[in-house]
Amino acid sequence: LMVPDFLEREVFCCGPTPYMTAVKRLLEAAGFDMARYHEESFGATPAEARADAVEQAEQAADAPEVDLADLHQVEFIASGKSIRVAPGETVHAAAAKLGLLIPKACGMGICGTCKVLKLGGEVEMDHNGGITEEDEAEGYILSCCSVPKGDVRIEF
Repeated sequence: LMVPDFLEREVFCCGPTPYMTAVKRLLEAAGFDMARYHEESFGATPAEARADAVEQAEQAADAPEVDLADLHQVEFIASGKSIRVAPGETVHAAAAKLGLLIPKACGMGICGTCKVLKLGGEVEMDHNGGITEEDEAEGYILSCCSVPKGDVRIEF
């Protein structure tokens, strides 16, 4: 409806694999010239990111116990769940520990899939361009790369 001349255009698609598969099927069914279809996929986690994760896990295993006063509470308002996390843990990791599945694709702050609204508190967000300044100004964060600096409240 938004692009009635889509058969005459170049199509660029990016997203989770099931989404991209559905787009391809719709275009093929409509007779689209698939030579003008382009897709981007983040694919598997890069080897250096996997190595970093293993190293972080090993360091965490060797780390001394954290003082309870150093833990930060992450509260997920919509689900009514909360958890205390150690310094350095991401909002996404906190959600996962509670069984909350915030959608995520790249895990590196590029794709923006894990964007959630922060209702209160401060985080340090080390992203790679996956969020706009406007979204940040409205209070959105990328859960995969946002580390609480204190207690935080998330609308999820």
